Amino acid sequence: MTNNEVIDSRGAAFGLHLHIVADYAQVSRLAADIVTRIVRETPDAALTLPTGETPRGMYAELVRRIQAGELDFSAVQLFCLDEYFGKGIEDATSLTAWLNDVFLAPANLDRDNVHLMPSQAADPESAASAYERDIEHAGGLKLAVVGLGPNGHVGFNEPGSPRESRTRVIDLTDESRDQNAGYYDGDQAIPDKAMTMGIGTILDADLVVLIVSGSSKAEILKATLEGPITADVPGSFLRTVGERLIAIVDQDAAALLS
Repeated sequence: MTNNEVIDSRGAAFGLHLHIVADYAQVSRLAADIVTRIVRETPDAALTLPTGETPRGMYAELVRRIQAGELDFSAVQLFCLDEYFGKGIEDATSLTAWLNDVFLAPANLDRDNVHLMPSQAADPESAASAYERDIEHAGGLKLAVVGLGPNGHVGFNEPGSPRESRTRVIDLTDESRDQNAGYYDGDQAIPDKAMTMGIGTILDADLVVLIVSGSSKAEILKATLEGPITADVPGSFLRTVGERLIAIVDQDAAALLS
């Protein structure tokens, strides 16, 4: 089997491109391949990329390619997907600090091209609207890569988030806070609010890539790709973009798919 061999590729039954690969390593490589293709086609593309454990392998491969001179990220406009409200890159427990450690710093990205979520703004509503305008001024998102939370959230769009939602402050569920607490050493308090790109913001991207790995995500992936399209499972809204959605999942995550 080659590194990126797709074990199962489906589309017609779902109205999307579903790629089932052997394992997490291949999820990471295939996701990195798509990011690479978009950046090579449009060097100044506006992208949003996720935080969390699932994209860690994708970032490692992108950093390898950038450091080897195989990929030029120097003109890319990177828009952060989400952040805890009141936290910023200087906070050890912030999502942006995690992204900085895993990707921004080792890839030596131009910080003028990294658009931080305005999660510390005195007027978050106005700042969120300005963030949306910045995305528009950058030509709109060429690519949005997202993961899938155990309750179906994408970004931090928790259950109940409407399809047309835009960048805003939201209340985090206890489930999401408990999950994210596991990313940090020690007894770190996770804020009860976050600022996130909205579902509508993500769906406006020219291409949306969903990456999912592991048996713990099998049930929610089935609900996302085969269940009702509903705000109860925000990830299900991704299916409304049809062929603009590429889902890359490993065999463990795909175990319950029809």
